[in-house]
Amino acid sequence: MHTVSSARKKSLRVIGILLLGLALGTLAGFLGGLYAAVQAAQFVLRDYSFQMIRQADDAASQIEIIQHAFSRITPDFCSDAEIASMRSYMYASSAVKDIGRMRDSSLVCSAGAGRLPSPVAMPTPLMVSTHGTVVYGMLPLYFAPGQKGIVLGIHSMDIVLAPFLFSSLKRDGMDYMVLMVNAPRHQIVRIAGAQIPVDPNWVLSQGSLRTRDALLLSRCSRINSVCVVTRESRKIIQDHNEFLLTTLTIVGASLGLIISLIVLFALSLRRSLPQQLRRAIRRGRLALVYQPIVDLETERCVGFETLVRWRDRDGLPVAPAIFVSIAEERGFIDELTHWVIRRSFQEMSELLHKHPDLELSINIAPSDLASQILLDRLDTYSALEGIEPRQIALEITERSTADLASASRAIHELHSRGYKIHIDDFGTGFSSLSYLHELTIDAIKIDRSFTRTAGTDSVTATILPQILFIAHSLNLQVIVEGVENDAQVEFLRTRGHVIRVQGWRFGRPLPAHLATRYLDQQQDQEFYGAPRPHLVR
Repeated sequence: MHTVSSARKKSLRVIGILLLGLALGTLAGFLGGLYAAVQAAQFVLRDYSFQMIRQADDAASQIEIIQHAFSRITPDFCSDAEIASMRSYMYASSAVKDIGRMRDSSLVCSAGAGRLPSPVAMPTPLMVSTHGTVVYGMLPLYFAPGQKGIVLGIHSMDIVLAPFLFSSLKRDGMDYMVLMVNAPRHQIVRIAGAQIPVDPNWVLSQGSLRTRDALLLSRCSRINSVCVVTRESRKIIQDHNEFLLTTLTIVGASLGLIISLIVLFALSLRRSLPQQLRRAIRRGRLALVYQPIVDLETERCVGFETLVRWRDRDGLPVAPAIFVSIAEERGFIDELTHWVIRRSFQEMSELLHKHPDLELSINIAPSDLASQILLDRLDTYSALEGIEPRQIALEITERSTADLASASRAIHELHSRGYKIHIDDFGTGFSSLSYLHELTIDAIKIDRSFTRTAGTDSVTATILPQILFIAHSLNLQVIVEGVENDAQVEFLRTRGHVIRVQGWRFGRPLPAHLATRYLDQQQDQEFYGAPRPHLVR
């Protein structure tokens, strides 16, 4: 009896341990699954928000172009020619449904409605945004009776936003709300998307919020007065948890299998792009290539732009726009910039010594611009490799100049040490053209989106000559990106300005040793006038 009793206790103890292990394993799996689902939902919401913000920034860029064309009241105010011109800009813009002209807070004419029989007084605005845009809200449209649209006022202009500007980004199980904001006054006005009840203070804090039914995230543009609230249904998280619970119920009998699932879960986290990227930077597993920058008149190479390339653990290339934004979002962009400076100086030092007039361009993030660490690293590595600071050009985006005073101080300090400053992707941001003179920029790089229309009948093709004229009047060097064919080259040559170009027409990005060969071939007389070598095509 004693033996039977002991065996029974042992069996009960084993069963109890197994049941406890199963219960703890199931609980751990459930909690782990819940955590993973929430993290995945937040990641998806962040990505969704950034897509919306990019769409809003692109719309703001289009509106700014229109604003520069029509912001002043001229003798042609609401003439047939001006209305025709407004229609051309309207048709070329994906963000604008109508362009109107106002005088004394009354609508006088628009691209869609033409000249009105008599001026129509605009209603009291709902809000004036942080950047001075007047938000009238949803108003009846004169060119489409019975229809309404979001109307904005910018100086003497009346802008009607396209009704489906953001709806193309709609995702199943998710909602969005696009807001114009006045941050100092804690005001928000919805201009697109679902009506999601939120606190303006929470929106401006750019935080996340869990409710009984959904997970919400707020993000605001760094360059204009737009915030986006995205919402994901909790049903997605619940479905994911049910799947995990079902799976763990089937396989949870074995504690070892539960542990193995936890290990696999941890490994899956380690394979995430942000962590892969950070490890790649610290282990030097990225690569640099250099795209030639060519003087258009002589077609001689005058510099190279440093470009970063990265492949993930599966060997698949990741677009620079993706991994740079990841580094900025996760707060380690300075590590990437540091690596690029150090490696590019090492790889190109010999070429820069051999060609003292050659420039090496390096992209830096907005957060790098005012960093004392950046200055120290530039000085350290230029001295270490024997590179003259005047041979280094730092490329910043327009959003880097949002804080004009801070940007001006940083650029002054860089200039005082001999480095040059270029504005990259000019025309795609939200900066005022007057910033160029105030910031003492050395050069602007015109975005490829304008280059694509060069030599065509596109309405936006008229913008490129205007930018070139303004740059020339400010005595700024111009580098035109995305030059890919002879038609674009001929178009730029007729502008009458000193222009540098960059694009596949003159050379694709090359490793350092091929960049050296590219420059040597240009200097060899037998290559003058000959077709570009296969090496650069």
